[in-house]
Amino acid sequence: MNDVVLNRLLGVAVLLASSMGMSVGATELRQAVLVQNSGWMEPFYVDAESPFKPLVTQLAQDAAGHGEVVVGAFNQSDATHPSPEWVYRGPGNHPGLAQAMTRLQMAHKGSGALADTDFKEALLGAIEVGLEGRPGIIWIVTNNKNSPNNSTEVVARNREFYELLHGEDVISRIAAFPLKMPVQGKHYRANGLMLYALAYGEPASAALDAILAQPALTALLPEGHVRLKPLNEAAVRFSPTGVKDSPGIAAGLAPDGHTLVLSFDASTQVRTAQVQGRFENLFNPYRIVSADTSLVTPPAIGLQGEMSTHSLQALDPGKQSDPLTLRLSLPPLPSQWSREVLLRSGYERRGAIDIHLDNQQLEVSPQFRAHMADLFPGDALPEVFLPPVTANASVTRVPLLLRVQYPVWPAVVVYGGGLLALIGALLFLVLVTGARKATVWIDDQPQHLRLKPFTTTEVRDANGTHVATVRRGAFKPRVSWAQPDTSIRIN
Repeated sequence: MNDVVLNRLLGVAVLLASSMGMSVGATELRQAVLVQNSGWMEPFYVDAESPFKPLVTQLAQDAAGHGEVVVGAFNQSDATHPSPEWVYRGPGNHPGLAQAMTRLQMAHKGSGALADTDFKEALLGAIEVGLEGRPGIIWIVTNNKNSPNNSTEVVARNREFYELLHGEDVISRIAAFPLKMPVQGKHYRANGLMLYALAYGEPASAALDAILAQPALTALLPEGHVRLKPLNEAAVRFSPTGVKDSPGIAAGLAPDGHTLVLSFDASTQVRTAQVQGRFENLFNPYRIVSADTSLVTPPAIGLQGEMSTHSLQALDPGKQSDPLTLRLSLPPLPSQWSREVLLRSGYERRGAIDIHLDNQQLEVSPQFRAHMADLFPGDALPEVFLPPVTANASVTRVPLLLRVQYPVWPAVVVYGGGLLALIGALLFLVLVTGARKATVWIDDQPQHLRLKPFTTTEVRDANGTHVATVRRGAFKPRVSWAQPDTSIRIN
């Protein structure tokens, strides 16, 4: 299949993926699992002790869960059989998946010889048929031997395929799992194989990240994965170790392990936080040979900053840099009497800082090269692991949380005063609106009255003669008029 046809097919798939971008989030992304069954895979299929099929079955089940997964065996198609040959489509947790995997066998050409391998053909089949051109995740289980038409130019064929993976933006993320799996066949002996996970389409990138973090997948593949793409983002993690010359300010990481939290008292006179820490290389399996570093603070949070170092040198994956300092000038803070502070008894503001690596030079770490040589003895390192020349810059966004502690007394004054005012209003309302009992004595004869606020009541003697008028204001009633020579009192 020539490059013109290949690019044309990928272009159609990109357009289709883009057109469906609005609806992708509403449904779970489909996953396709490509399992190599060409001649080079013979030991994995014929060794009676091979854990190959159970592992691939568990991989598909753990990755897809309740979501839809399609499984295809791939080699190189000819007049007698297609490639990929789809053997299962349905939920990842359905028993039919395991049953389909047990039936997988080595593929043969029409001549009877074991089939060859064509990675391009398999990938295009997964995109067009397995995913139906929609964004999704493609898993490839392989021994890294790409030999269309039994070509002896395996390295050149691999390079062509790997350039496709790195060069096509529609393949947004690639992770790889090198697995040790010693197996013995009739013709070959193998020591390991590779699992590749490809995110096809931008919506699949975040979905793949979430799948890779699943505990079930971590338990199945405990050695973890390496990242082949993208190499222009999330290069480092900043790990704070403390602050200097910044009394009243503390720094640490949030539970997510990435967000930098600055906590300080609003009364501190220090306006610049000098946060000490180190950078950790997240570009496994790549050593950052060298890179120019700079700190950029997006304007949204109103923060200014700079870092004490201007370069990284010889930083292996998973290792930390020499100590450095981030100087972050704090933005203006709201008044302690402002509504947003009083309502929360404090103040929080979220933002981010960007760590730029320019003139970025990467190389495969010696440790990873040794690991691959152990798994694939005698084979050259697959060129898919060689960083492309375009991976010369990256931006790492570090989420930032400013947490300010204000004095408690303004909130006490406001809330306490408001509470007292509310209680007073309620008491006044009760006193004003409630009826009050009163006893009026007329010539030592009692009469019991119930008087509402601001009402007037006539008091009559035993003969029905109007002898007095009692009036109540807001509170206590009183006698406002009494007939002369009549003894009247009220309590």
